[in-house]
Amino acid sequence: MKPLLFYDIEVFKEDSLVVFKDIDKKVIRIFHNTFDGLLDLVKEHVLVGYNNYFYDDKVLTSMINNHSPYQIKQLNDKLIRGEQVKYIHPMIDSLDCFQQIDVGKPGLKKIEGNMGKMILESSVDFTIDRKLTDEELKEVIEYCCYDVDTTIDVFKMREYNYFNVKDTLVKMLPEKLQDRAMKWNTTTISANILLDKPMPKWSDVRLGNYDPDGEYDMLKLVPQDVVDMWTGKNKKKKTTINEFDCSIEFGFGGLHGVNVNKKKFENVKLLDVASMYPHIILNLDALGHATGKYKDILNQRIEVKHTDKQLSDALKLILNSVYGNLKNQYSMLNNPNAALSVCIYGQVALYDLCKRLSPFVTLVNINTDGVAFTTSNDAYKDIWKEWEKDFNLTLEEDNFDIWIQNNVNNYIAVQNGDIKTKGGDVSRYHGDQLFKNNSIRIIDICLVEHLVNGQDILTTIQENLDKPHLFQFILQAGGTYKGTFDASGKQYNKINRVFASRKESVLLQKRRQDDGLVRFADTPDNMLVWNDECDKLENFNRMIDINFYYALAKQRIERWE
Repeated sequence: MKPLLFYDIEVFKEDSLVVFKDIDKKVIRIFHNTFDGLLDLVKEHVLVGYNNYFYDDKVLTSMINNHSPYQIKQLNDKLIRGEQVKYIHPMIDSLDCFQQIDVGKPGLKKIEGNMGKMILESSVDFTIDRKLTDEELKEVIEYCCYDVDTTIDVFKMREYNYFNVKDTLVKMLPEKLQDRAMKWNTTTISANILLDKPMPKWSDVRLGNYDPDGEYDMLKLVPQDVVDMWTGKNKKKKTTINEFDCSIEFGFGGLHGVNVNKKKFENVKLLDVASMYPHIILNLDALGHATGKYKDILNQRIEVKHTDKQLSDALKLILNSVYGNLKNQYSMLNNPNAALSVCIYGQVALYDLCKRLSPFVTLVNINTDGVAFTTSNDAYKDIWKEWEKDFNLTLEEDNFDIWIQNNVNNYIAVQNGDIKTKGGDVSRYHGDQLFKNNSIRIIDICLVEHLVNGQDILTTIQENLDKPHLFQFILQAGGTYKGTFDASGKQYNKINRVFASRKESVLLQKRRQDDGLVRFADTPDNMLVWNDECDKLENFNRMIDINFYYALAKQRIERWE
């Protein structure tokens, strides 16, 4: 494989530049308006950028073709407007760190903020109507170099879990597809591994055996109102029933339910369906002639799970991407009624498991492919085995000492001292969410420590005052807003890091197109704006408003108690 070269591009009316660095963040070349030697450099490397499949690879093509700054700016503006530009120079071999990073599609500035790094935004206006001064050019180069450094950091974080796994997938394709497939996302690669042409679409749902009246036996296991929803006889998108001391929601995703009487349980058992959707896909023959190949991949993954992690992860990705591809209109696997059939099968099966268990257990949580419950006897074990035979699925048991939940998608489970968390209220307890929203992680920590260990909120806050980034808010006004402003009308960065301040300071808000101001959720009235490195904050414990974080954590905890 050719060596990696990381890059970023900046474009102005009369100035265009590209910075290249190696993986050790050493500058290799900087091109500014003159691009002699650019092609020779590019063709000897695999380039790595951030969102370069949308933008940088196309602008780099223009630079390789020795276009003028004016032509490059015209292309830049076209891309920013969202216009389609398909041609990319054939010598550009590249990877994109932005590809499939997260559904929130974070920009580099958001990631820099999440990491506690300096959020560096250039003060040079990209719409400037003249040539840059030497000082402005120096600042832009520094800004560009900083973004390349962040791109390198992101690549290193994703190298094993994304790029190496993707490379393994590409090698499973026919050789004629492999060069093109390096730029495909993993779901597209997975579909092409299974099929070489689109599969026929089902005209209706398929759920196995019919009764004498021509109805599927499986549908008799759930309330008629739910069946009417799935078959389109009513226009509901979800149906909620109260049964087994739980509020249970059927819909067009997984089955969800939660105990309505209690929020904290001890000695909880969890029966989880092993690879639920892949096995249902096999049970329903949802991939037609490709089902056999899919089964082989499932069996191969079981064989290598503990001996070849990279191959195991690649195979798992194929298995888990199929259900989403069945619903994806752009995929060769697209088959909406097959997807609905898999979804219905899963919900019926899990609901039936709950019904069989309910006389002998207290149901705690029902979530797509698993049922959590408490029990004082072993009657569930016979039910478990009978259910597996009836639905041709396999259950796996897990046990938790404590289970605390606010709702079906927000819970804390403790197993031998290890804490498992799920949901927006607690998901950041274990670590930074660098590609999502890494604001006020201290609140998640306060909540979990209080509910699990009984620790006072103030104690948790004081123990973490040496970690300023836990207290940060990362504020970003979306594209529908004019930007972020304070009360005096001063505009700030697109992405800003703020803390609750003890002293009178600014209040940053989002400005609508009609100039109305909108508060960021849960933010303080007095904000310390700090877009430099978090580690450079001095006397942090004296500056921040501890009472604000205490009150916010207390309010969150009250929702759980």
